[in-house]
Amino acid sequence: MQRIVTAAQMSRLDSKAVEECGIPGMVLMENAGRSVCDSIQDRFERLAGLEVAVVCGKGNNGGDGFVVTRHLLNRGADVNCFLLGRVAELKGDARANADVLLKAGTTIEEVANEDRLVRAFESCALVVDAVLGTGLDSAPRGLFAGAIELINRSGCFVVSVDIPSGVNADTGAAYEPAVAADLTVTMALPKYGHVLFPGRGLCGDVEVADIGIPERLLAEGADTFFVDEDHVADILPERPEHGHKGTFGTALIVAGARGFSGAACLAGTAAVRSGCGLVKLAYPEAVAGPVEANVLEAVKVPLPGTDAGTIAPAALDALLELAQDAECVAIGPGITTNPETAAFQLDLLPRLKCPVIVDADGINNLAGRLDLLSGIGAPSILTPHPGEFARLTGMKPDEVNRDRINVSREFARRHRVVLVLKGAPTVTATPAGEVFVNPTGNSGLGSGGTGDVLTGLMAGLLAQTKEPVHAAVSAVFLHGLAADLAAEDMPERCLAAGDLLDYIPDAFGSVLEPVPAQGPE
Repeated sequence: MQRIVTAAQMSRLDSKAVEECGIPGMVLMENAGRSVCDSIQDRFERLAGLEVAVVCGKGNNGGDGFVVTRHLLNRGADVNCFLLGRVAELKGDARANADVLLKAGTTIEEVANEDRLVRAFESCALVVDAVLGTGLDSAPRGLFAGAIELINRSGCFVVSVDIPSGVNADTGAAYEPAVAADLTVTMALPKYGHVLFPGRGLCGDVEVADIGIPERLLAEGADTFFVDEDHVADILPERPEHGHKGTFGTALIVAGARGFSGAACLAGTAAVRSGCGLVKLAYPEAVAGPVEANVLEAVKVPLPGTDAGTIAPAALDALLELAQDAECVAIGPGITTNPETAAFQLDLLPRLKCPVIVDADGINNLAGRLDLLSGIGAPSILTPHPGEFARLTGMKPDEVNRDRINVSREFARRHRVVLVLKGAPTVTATPAGEVFVNPTGNSGLGSGGTGDVLTGLMAGLLAQTKEPVHAAVSAVFLHGLAADLAAEDMPERCLAAGDLLDYIPDAFGSVLEPVPAQGPE
């Protein structure tokens, strides 16, 4: 699992490597530039004769570009190096590396307008973007903006150094204009801008270069991570051969209302698909017919209902009794915000003694009542999308999306819950302040019912792992992976929530490679 950092955190790591470990900045820059060149060589059959334009800014990103230029020349490429400014304006390691190039007889062409770049791009196959780097916090202007627009129009393969110029490394915001790279080679650790949209969509393939910063420093104070298959495989519960349904836990799901029976069916079936030993699905009597017809493997529990076909307060005692034998309770999919049902939910939550997942209308029913979260004695997971989170907190959805990592972290810490903020990408924040950014999923998840599948899958995993963070992180990853696998067989736009159920087994199989059975010798 890869740590991800802000630009400021990366700057501090660079400084520590120099000041505490005695690694000269020139060495770090040398390693960075050589790594970019190595990545380029991996993409092209041969560098000899390859026509390349390296476009450099005046900061350290440009300094990396000068190193890239030198190594490409040494490997036989035909390189034109452009500086958006004057060599006399360069400072520090960037100036030192420019001087190395000049003393070796290489020309650094100082660009005063874009006309020269237009001519250069007409004949080259590769453009290296070393213009702005990770320190950008406003839209590129003037010559820099013009150069970025020309890079995007060049038709060349584009490699960005550290991050595409015009992308904010801390938020993923893409200013106008921003480079659309085919490959981004970032130094030491990924930055937030590589994993948050829209920046993530402009990076192309992302490779992380080892520039020599000691591992001890890279791991220091790590609190934000990019999830991978190995991590999910490690946290998924083992399946002992002698196990039975009691071994693999009991999940209780409270869902559905008249008109929303599908939410209950999707959540219940997803929980069954998770490998949970026993799934109990509770729903109002009004939807007993469709639930009985569509969910075969779960234990069905019809509850007293309101005149509107939702769960009634009279269901409280029955739910509490059911919860006594469950490892977790999930509540919310399709229950509606009916006042009587909301009252039932708010009475139920503080009385539960097992971990609880609150989703969908279960979250909407908590709007204005966040104080109730502190009254839930058991560990809690909340799974809002940005609109639900906005209703919960009073923020606007676009505010949430602009800073989803830090917003999630602060909420989880303050309210002592695990927060799964759904979206692109989904992030999971913990009460301890850790944040896990999910890499899987696609636009096919943007349709009704997919969140119900996630809730059911998460409940089933929570019943097995007994660890809310593990259940949340693994469910989000597998849910997105199921969508990715489905998209290999159908267009993303055609993906329906029910399709995910068929691909959950494939997602598990992709993460958990089958181990050959060990028979007697």
